[in-house]
Amino acid sequence: MSGKNNTKSLLLFLAVLLFLGLFAFYYFLQLPSANKIKAQESEIATVEKQVQLLTKKLSEKKEDAGPSLKDIQAALPLWDNTEQLTLDLNQIKTSSKVNFNSISYAVSDKSTKSQQTDPNSKNPYPNVREVRVTTSVAGTFNEVTDAITQLQALPRLIRVDTVNFGNLPKDLSRKLTVNLTFTAYFDPSYKSRVEKVELPY
Repeated sequence: MSGKNNTKSLLLFLAVLLFLGLFAFYYFLQLPSANKIKAQESEIATVEKQVQLLTKKLSEKKEDAGPSLKDIQAALPLWDNTEQLTLDLNQIKTSSKVNFNSISYAVSDKSTKSQQTDPNSKNPYPNVREVRVTTSVAGTFNEVTDAITQLQALPRLIRVDTVNFGNLPKDLSRKLTVNLTFTAYFDPSYKSRVEKVELPY
C-alpha cells in the first residue's frame, strides 16, 4: 500500500516538475520572443511610415524643382535663334493654312532696359535681349487667328505687339492680309550653367 502511495507521490512530483519546467520555458524563452516579435513589428511599421513620408517629400521636391535647362532654353534661348523661329513659322503656316509674307527680323543686342520709357524704373531682367519680327499673314479670319494662337502657344517666350486686321470683310471666309509684329526674347547670360546647348535642328 505504501508502495502505491510512493508511486503516486513520485508521479505527482514529476507532474509538478514538468509543469514548472513548462512554465519556466514559456516565461523565460517563449514570452520574451513574442515581445521581441511585437517590438520588431512595431519598429517595421514605424520605418515603413518614415519611408512613405520620405517618398512623398521626394516627389514634392521633384514637382517643385521647376523647369529643366532644356525647357528654359526653349523659352529663352542663349542667342537670337531666328532659325528656330523660322521653323516654327513654317510649321504654323502648314497647320493653319496661312501664308507669311516678307518676314523680317530685327535683333537687339542691347538689354530691354535701354528701351524702357521710364529711366528710373528698375528692369528685373537686365540680360534679356529681343528679336522683333515683322510680317504679314494671308488667310481667312479664322486661319489668321488660329495662326496667332499657335504662335503664342510656342515654347519660346513671345509677345504679340500689334495685329492690324484693317477693314474686315463681311464675309469672313474671304482671304485677307493682316500685318503682324511680335517680339521673341533671348538671354545669353546663363550660358556658363548650360552643359548642352539645344540646337534648333
